[in-house]
Amino acid sequence: MAQSDATTSQPTASSLGAMPTGRRWNKLRAAVEGYLYLTPTLIGLTLFVFWPIVSSLNLSLQRISPFGNRFRYVGLDNYIKTLTSPDYWETVRVTLFFVLGTVPTGLILSVALAIALAYPLGRMDPVYRTLIFVPVVISSAVTGVLFKWLYHPVVGYINYGLLQLGFIQTMQEGPNWFADKTWALVAVIVATTWRQLGFNVIVALAGVQNIDESYYDAAKVDGANAWQRIRHITLPLISPTLFFLLIINVIYSFQAFGEIDVLTQGGPGRATTNMVYSIYRIAFVDARDRGLASAQAYLLALMILIMSYIQFATVNKRVHYQ
Repeated sequence: MAQSDATTSQPTASSLGAMPTGRRWNKLRAAVEGYLYLTPTLIGLTLFVFWPIVSSLNLSLQRISPFGNRFRYVGLDNYIKTLTSPDYWETVRVTLFFVLGTVPTGLILSVALAIALAYPLGRMDPVYRTLIFVPVVISSAVTGVLFKWLYHPVVGYINYGLLQLGFIQTMQEGPNWFADKTWALVAVIVATTWRQLGFNVIVALAGVQNIDESYYDAAKVDGANAWQRIRHITLPLISPTLFFLLIINVIYSFQAFGEIDVLTQGGPGRATTNMVYSIYRIAFVDARDRGLASAQAYLLALMILIMSYIQFATVNKRVHYQ
């Protein structure tokens, strides 16, 4: 009887083979189920991200007729033509000046406003936060139309403010913002910084409010004034947030289009024609050369990757992660 019980208690060869097979089937079923959930997203990414990337690379190696009905493989000729064009390097210069004008200004203002919202204006924080965030939900086209009226040389509020402050004697003496090469890029920089400011302030405010109050209490005991607390406590502890904003703002500034298209259309001359607006005009307005435009788009993407790498290699070393 004991021998039969021992025999029946031992697993058979078929049951040993069935156990791993069952586990493999469960893993396979779970993987298939996961990919089914991902299918809608993968289809969207393939149609609107991956396929356009590959298609644009193919177009950059072609010379295309203005109507798009003839293609001729030219290899790297579009890239060589771009890199040897003085107009292209002029757009690079404008783009870099635009980035240098928008990014530091936006970050400095966002940190100052975030600190003001977190401390002196704490009771009205929800109201001010809403008012500052409003520009983010406004499209770039609406921002362009708004600032086009503000910059109007005769009825614009900016020249009227200069008149009231005594900088000019009549409205006509004020800057003609969009017709003057000296002021056109400045006007676009101000509009773009204003539109991006709300997002920067909200993110910076989240970083400031995440700082433990005990750091400030200890600094007050040691006799640190407000500026010393900001310099030695606030700024180092929100450096990860500032680094994130730096990356996002640089990428956004390299890709700015809407404000330029509405305010200046790249003018006067080419004073506000950045790399993205140049790609648009080459592809759809002037030459209608989608191959050349695709080559410039890839060069722009490469420049953004290089700038991001430089920031990670240099600025990231100064970030204080808790």
